Amino acid sequence: MIIKNIFIKQSYRKYRTTIPITIWLLALSFCAYAQSITDISGIVFDEQTNEPLEFVNVYFKGTSDGVTTDENGYFSLKSEKSYNEIIISYVGYNQQTLTIKAHQKQVLTIKLKNELVNLDEVVVMSGENPAWAIIREAVKNKNENDKKALKAYEYKSYNRIELDIDNISTKLKKRKVINDIWEGIDSTALEKNNNGNAILPIFLSESISTFYVKNDPYARREEVEKSKISGLTVEDGTMLSQLTGTAYQNYNFYQNWLTILDKEFISPIADGWRMFYDYDIVDTLYVGKHYCYELSVYPNRAQDPAFNGKIWITTNNFALKKVDLYLDKATNLNFIEGLKLAQELEQTDAGPWLPVSTNVLIDVSNLGKNTASFLAKFYTTTSDWKINDLKDNKFYANEVFVAEDFNIHKPEYWDQVRPLSLSPQQLKTYQVIDTLVEIPRVKSYVEFLKLATTGYWQRGKVDYGPYLFAYAYNNFEGNAIRLGFKTNEYLSQKITLRGYGGYGTQDEKWKYGITASYLFNRKPWTELKIHSSREVEQVGISSEELLDNNYIFYAATRWQTFRRPFYLTDNSISFQSEPTKGLTQKLTFRHAFYDPQYAFYYYSNPGVQDSPLKRTVSSPTIKFSTRWARDEMFLQDGNERISMGTRRSPIIQFDYTYGFKDILDSDFELNKIQLEIKHKLRLGTFGESNYSVKGGYIFGQLPYLLLENHIGNESSFYTSGAFNTMNYFEFVSDEYASFQYTHYFQGLIMNKIPLMKKLKWRLLASANVLYGSLRQENIDIISPIDPEGNPTPGFNHLDPSLPYVELGYGIENIFKVLRVDGVHRITYRDNPNAQKFVLKFSFQFKL
Repeated sequence: MIIKNIFIKQSYRKYRTTIPITIWLLALSFCAYAQSITDISGIVFDEQTNEPLEFVNVYFKGTSDGVTTDENGYFSLKSEKSYNEIIISYVGYNQQTLTIKAHQKQVLTIKLKNELVNLDEVVVMSGENPAWAIIREAVKNKNENDKKALKAYEYKSYNRIELDIDNISTKLKKRKVINDIWEGIDSTALEKNNNGNAILPIFLSESISTFYVKNDPYARREEVEKSKISGLTVEDGTMLSQLTGTAYQNYNFYQNWLTILDKEFISPIADGWRMFYDYDIVDTLYVGKHYCYELSVYPNRAQDPAFNGKIWITTNNFALKKVDLYLDKATNLNFIEGLKLAQELEQTDAGPWLPVSTNVLIDVSNLGKNTASFLAKFYTTTSDWKINDLKDNKFYANEVFVAEDFNIHKPEYWDQVRPLSLSPQQLKTYQVIDTLVEIPRVKSYVEFLKLATTGYWQRGKVDYGPYLFAYAYNNFEGNAIRLGFKTNEYLSQKITLRGYGGYGTQDEKWKYGITASYLFNRKPWTELKIHSSREVEQVGISSEELLDNNYIFYAATRWQTFRRPFYLTDNSISFQSEPTKGLTQKLTFRHAFYDPQYAFYYYSNPGVQDSPLKRTVSSPTIKFSTRWARDEMFLQDGNERISMGTRRSPIIQFDYTYGFKDILDSDFELNKIQLEIKHKLRLGTFGESNYSVKGGYIFGQLPYLLLENHIGNESSFYTSGAFNTMNYFEFVSDEYASFQYTHYFQGLIMNKIPLMKKLKWRLLASANVLYGSLRQENIDIISPIDPEGNPTPGFNHLDPSLPYVELGYGIENIFKVLRVDGVHRITYRDNPNAQKFVLKFSFQFKL
């Protein structure tokens, strides 16, 4: 017991001694930590009124580490680092720099003086962020400062574009082609990323061009004078030279919405800025010769298509002097890890501002774990401005013209025209790329990439393909094998030949197609085409309508069950020209011979008793087409040109077709008129709408092969070129009007749902409406029986008083590439085999 008491007493003494020491050590540590903190707090007042100032910026000098004062003028600023000065800045007041003691706590009373700069035009509402007043004035003065206020302007432009491979995955590094690259190039000449890994350049271009713009109505023209291009997939550079100029790097922040990579982003000085942005005043300072407000901008919601960063607005006329902006990773974008855009502007003698320099950096994320990311860098400078030198309307062709000698220049030429000399590392980039493109395994990869993207395998002056039609299987042809080709511009700059030969193992018939075109002129585009083909088609699936805009869908139909197949022998000659920019006229002489391979018969003399039955249809026609697309842009790809769509205007096309009777065994006189309007509407925050309106009327008594067979879709894939719940050849009309509409909400709805916004899914809605009718004479011309008395298959038409309607909704951007549409058939639901509801899939690559 005594021992026990001693132990207890000794234990008590031990811990009684230990507890004070522990507390003392903790207190000492806390004091040491407190002494290591620079803790500055205080209140900021107006020197004259002694009123506390809200939204004053207080930050450590030389850093962005700062705070703003609250409604009582109070601030508290802490840091573990050793700072000796703080900056106090506020719009309308002189900036102050105060000396502080590092690692100490200080309480300050600060009084700011009104600065001498005249701020009478800035009206700050009581209790509001003073940056808002500056933005209000910038928006108010947009019309005076925007370059759109000029009648016309033009300037010389230097453009540099570089594409690099970055962040190569571990698995990709093990591939032989990557090993060949590292062995073949000097890696010490390569730029390094933040992780110290080499960035591999694969494309570099420089170009000098003159860019012309007129406003009201807007039109533009670019003339590429010289271009220097090196990189993978580059041949002679003619097509790429059209993309490397200013026309596709033209950003105007005075517009409410900017289009970048075909996606719209809201400007920090848009009319509806309060819905998307908030701002902080950082400083007032000189940018060049202009005294400016420096403002930080950031989105109200991270998922919105809005920028982060800084803008500089002049104090005298509230013009946008400079922007340095980037997109947040949370922005609802696909495949883009980051995007930065910097631009500096200068005032013209006429008042509005033009860009002096523009820098864009796009970081394309890894498309998969075993791939690499890409960097795209764009740099543009302008000089030699000419203001309001308005030229004839025809001059502004909305096109990029490339000089014939664009790639002929002396070695020292680029040293003379570059606004800034290339660094030694940038100069080595050309050497690296020139070495890269000569590596044999790299050449093979590039050829495979071209085949995958164009559908053709290029071998010298001839391209072989397209591979999508190389093989198909269906119930009529069996195994359908086809081999095709087309010549390219290396054979001739004027003449293009394309053709194919095919064979079906079940129908045991050869098919063919051959087209020869002659390009008279590129400016304006003037072309003659001669075509001859024999192919198997099916009623309700028109190759003439689908091949141009729904190429993949038409290829998919070759794998399905052929109902009502027929052989079509088609011979035509067409001439197309552009009498004025935006207006295309085309004249086509055609003879189509239909040879049905099912029980199809019509009365050769309808209305006459015992009229003989005929099975084949001969139709010689002449067709006149007029197409108007005012601000459409084209790219010239060899002897062809590719439409890049219109800027804002609709595309309007009118067709008139006349069919000759008693010529080439024709039994029918045909008159057909058709008008079609297509338009893409960019609606900013509300998304994007695409609509198509089409109407037509066919005169005369005709068999349904010559009438309008509305395109249905029985496949699993969604297509905008068809009615997706309609069966093939379900309806035929001689009078028709349709309206097809799709609205893409982008992130408008999904971005507001907390759990869904992380998926970055996007909603869409669609509506298709079709009115149609069929005159009785065009029903009666078809015989209900064949010559042996067997019944022939019938056909359906729409009730003129009841439109065909289908409504859809869908989600796109699933796994970034998948789109799923659910489509309901609203009318004609009781038709045999009617598709009342369908789920359709499609794949797309959209930002």
